[in-house]
Amino acid sequence: MPGNPDQTVKSADTLFGVLQAVHELGGSGATEVAEELGIAKSTTHNHLTTLVEHEFLIKEGSTYRVGLKCLHYGIQAKSRIELAEIVKPSLEQMAGETDEIAWFMVEEYGKGVYLEKAMGERAVQPYGEIGKRVPLQNIAAGKAILAHLPEEQVHDIVTEQSLSQRTENTLTDPDELLEELELIRERGYALNDGETFEGFRAVASPIVEDGEPLGSIVVSGPENRLRDERFTTELPEIVTGAANAIELSLASR
Repeated sequence: MPGNPDQTVKSADTLFGVLQAVHELGGSGATEVAEELGIAKSTTHNHLTTLVEHEFLIKEGSTYRVGLKCLHYGIQAKSRIELAEIVKPSLEQMAGETDEIAWFMVEEYGKGVYLEKAMGERAVQPYGEIGKRVPLQNIAAGKAILAHLPEEQVHDIVTEQSLSQRTENTLTDPDELLEELELIRERGYALNDGETFEGFRAVASPIVEDGEPLGSIVVSGPENRLRDERFTTELPEIVTGAANAIELSLASR
């Protein structure tokens, strides 16, 4: 989890807040960023200018956008995770078998981060993208990871992020979540039955080495294609089988 806020540098907090706002807004002017963060436009402009000077942002007319220098940092961060390359064949196999989208996710600072994907012929992706950071509690890939984290860490994550209601199926009671995590540990896979988006389902399995969750793999798709035994039996067998193969590959290194 992040460090103590009392130990951070306020000006740096503002600088990174500006960068984050430009990213989340998909490119914007100084006025939009100032309104988003609730700070003075002059302060915003100074930070935007600094980020442009250091090439983290580019300026097109009056619009600021994230620069490709950020890509360099992201690629370096991804390259240190060896598992991202190891899982690729399994993701492609799952996508080919199911015709849906398959993802590999890891946890960082209590969030899930999408690192790799493979697309089946009928794949749709309403919320995932490489590098995107998302809450762990209401997605199958996230719950598969949470189920194998220490309970104290799970409590910290839930407390920090809260269990927000996304759909009527989203779990918002911490005790109910803990019960589901126990079930996930027992059966080896997690389900998302419309908890993030109505009409969208997913099946995920953790990748565990020496009791530590290294990440998870998941197949997701529309409810009308992931239903009945396909959702409750077929996909869990495919996903857990792929996860077991990846774990064996890790063990044989």
